[in-house]
Amino acid sequence: MNLVIAYRDLLEKRNYVRKADPRVNYWVDFAVSKISHYLDQYGTNFKLIVVGSLELEADFYAIPYVAVQDLLTEENLINDKSGNTRWICKIFGHSLKLVNRPTTRDIGLFYGNPILLNDEHTKPWMPLELSEEEQNDYSIENRKMEVAVRQKQSSFRKIVLKNFGSQCSLTELTESNLLRASHIVPWSHRVDSKLDPSNGICLSVVYDHLFDQGFIGFTESLKVIITPEIDSFSEPLRRILKNVESRQAKAPILHSINKEYLSYHRERILIGA
Repeated sequence: MNLVIAYRDLLEKRNYVRKADPRVNYWVDFAVSKISHYLDQYGTNFKLIVVGSLELEADFYAIPYVAVQDLLTEENLINDKSGNTRWICKIFGHSLKLVNRPTTRDIGLFYGNPILLNDEHTKPWMPLELSEEEQNDYSIENRKMEVAVRQKQSSFRKIVLKNFGSQCSLTELTESNLLRASHIVPWSHRVDSKLDPSNGICLSVVYDHLFDQGFIGFTESLKVIITPEIDSFSEPLRRILKNVESRQAKAPILHSINKEYLSYHRERILIGA
């Protein structure tokens, strides 16, 4: 069963859930009254969840409202014969298009990832650690997403850089060829975090390597911590680490960093932890 359908009652408390037919490009509409309800209740902190096939576990889009709110404007509204006001969209090739607007929005990053259905207000059903069998099952169910990501490897990088204003979160460096979308939990460690935007931090190349290799980590408030084994390294490296110790990283714009991921990195990746 589709995960969204299985947990629809829970998800609808904080998210706008709609059913769409994948056979006709996921045609879907969003009512102004419902959007207004969620805005009144939760501000912009909710998702537009579009469900496709009822049988496929991961055939859904969990789109943060802030990722498409610039499209859901008064000028793009349609009034139907019953007097209802709504936005009408279709999704093809992981691109969302309003029927009366020529431009499209890439929403491939929000397809089929169960971690996007979890937040601090819903009880996670995807365990933090997956067994080998569960990883294999999950990978099979998300094969289409994996293929799409491999064909367009910049998707994760694009959303992470956007989340940090295309700046290194520690130095504010903006040269794109020197910026990296650093995974907090490595791809090889957890299947469900591969495309999760809350698993990424924008860092320049030097700090990306220091973070990836466990020389530095982050607290829950995104302050830099350094490995307790600093004294065993060369003097030049010690100077670099001391220089960045306790530095406050820039806060993300769209997607909050998952504190569980930061904890995982401190416990599993940080040298000497």
